[in-house]
Amino acid sequence: MTDSHRPQPQPAATPELDEQLEEVDGLVVDFDGTVVDNAKIRLSALQQALAPYGVDVDPQWYTRNCGLPVREVIARLAGPRPLPADDIVDTSRRLLLTGPPPRLIDSTLALLARAAVLGLPRAVASSAAGVLVHWAIDRLGLGTLLPVVVTAESVPRGKPAPDAYLEAARRIERAPARCLAVDDAPDGITAALCAGMRVLAVRDGLLVPVPGPAPG
Repeated sequence: MTDSHRPQPQPAATPELDEQLEEVDGLVVDFDGTVVDNAKIRLSALQQALAPYGVDVDPQWYTRNCGLPVREVIARLAGPRPLPADDIVDTSRRLLLTGPPPRLIDSTLALLARAAVLGLPRAVASSAAGVLVHWAIDRLGLGTLLPVVVTAESVPRGKPAPDAYLEAARRIERAPARCLAVDDAPDGITAALCAGMRVLAVRDGLLVPVPGPAPG
């Protein structure tokens, strides 16, 4: 069985899924760490890319900052030291694109599948590079579930700015206040809340409501 034909979660109706979706008009999800469980893969690629420059990445620090665009992550790690960000990004990206596709996060996929059955428009709002997000979507056969994709190149500012979530809402033609967002990283959750969306956080593979805007 090829990666693009992996079986997807069955979109069976459950009270939990329908409760999350019944009062919204659209679903917008982050990608890394939300649709796919690839934090360790991304960390490893970044560590390998930074190793020639004597820079290590603490896993706990990375967990707190992985929602940022990669160049911002590199800049924070560099501090006053000059680092060739373009070379580091290219090396990290090459490692990711030549590795295996990441594992899917079942709870998010089940929510997407149920949203599709209910006819809700769906989009990705990611701070990652488009080449990486589209590669994973293609390899995992997620194009039908995720027909609209916003990436780092789509907006002027990365997370925690709300730009990616606002652009995703614009593309699916839904008011941000009527959208449900799903994200795993602190900066991503901040971005979704600043966009005025209801938010679910991915915690240990489960979707947990985040206090935020009042229902619109």
